[in-house]
Amino acid sequence: MPPHGPRPLARTSSSSSRTGCIRRSNSTASVCRGDSCKSKATPTSSDYLNTPSTTASSGTSASQLDAKDGLLRITEWRIGSKIGQGSYGSVYKALDTTTGTLFAVKKAAIQANDEDKTYVEKLSDELEIFRYLRHPNIVSFLGYEIKDGELCIFMDFVRGGSLSAMVAEFGAFSSKLLRQATLGMLQGLEYLHSHSPPIVHRDIKGANVLVDKDFAIRLTDFGCSKRCDVSTSFTTVGSIPWMAPEVISQQNGYGRKADIWSLGCTIIELATAETPWGKGAFDNIMFALKRIGLSEEVPPIPEDMPSSLQQLVRSCLTRNADARPTTSDLIYHDFFLGHICGSATALRRARQPRRL
Repeated sequence: MPPHGPRPLARTSSSSSRTGCIRRSNSTASVCRGDSCKSKATPTSSDYLNTPSTTASSGTSASQLDAKDGLLRITEWRIGSKIGQGSYGSVYKALDTTTGTLFAVKKAAIQANDEDKTYVEKLSDELEIFRYLRHPNIVSFLGYEIKDGELCIFMDFVRGGSLSAMVAEFGAFSSKLLRQATLGMLQGLEYLHSHSPPIVHRDIKGANVLVDKDFAIRLTDFGCSKRCDVSTSFTTVGSIPWMAPEVISQQNGYGRKADIWSLGCTIIELATAETPWGKGAFDNIMFALKRIGLSEEVPPIPEDMPSSLQQLVRSCLTRNADARPTTSDLIYHDFFLGHICGSATALRRARQPRRL
């Protein structure tokens, strides 16, 4: 990837398409410098739409990448039912008609007017972050295609669906499931936060955490994510009931500790099968923003939680972001005592920082 930043997305003609199976790269990711993660000057839509289409940042052909890396090469596929909604696009089940492999595809239109240039930039950012992530607790990237004015991002089809859908169907989680889900989310976040530059997810909630048939946890939807040398942002993104106070107040920016607050909210969501602040807590959006961003309140912590989990959640929901623990601190919390050995390999992998 060139040092000046990610390659803009390109729109192909309606009769053509490009596919890519993306290999790992040792090149340094583009970074934001200065006091915040505010983006550089936004390119015009013509910059995006007139850039020649490419299969990968290195210019290597998709077939060569497939042979080297063993990634799924998808050339012929059919779209199925809608299974989710991401930050910048809808997610569908899909079938590789050559191999019979089921996968998920996130589709988002690439528009050709100046009003949508920020939207296109967000899609480009999501692809540039997601394509290099490799971890057991992150949904796997399989490739992408630009066709008929749409970006299609191919990823693993995680059969169990989201944690929010699971608690909506089966009710609140037991202590055992809460422990397993929390540890899986922490391992995924530790991997993101330990990158160089760090990646802040910025939209952790039950709907963005998937689970397979063996209850293995996978983080997904990087449409709101940001990577930056100074992991502080001044943009209000994410889902309001899970947002950290500093995300709303915008006083000093926010970084990785905002994900820690959202993690605490997600644990409450899984423990109660309700939104973090409780059903009917907010009459309208403005009241929610004021209560979360400007009051001294925190979401109520269920009293029937194990005491060690209550303490963990309470530490996540400290309104002073600097006082919140890191993912590294939380992985070795007492709540996981006696349960970490089985995840030792994943933990070691999660704690190894790598440069994008």
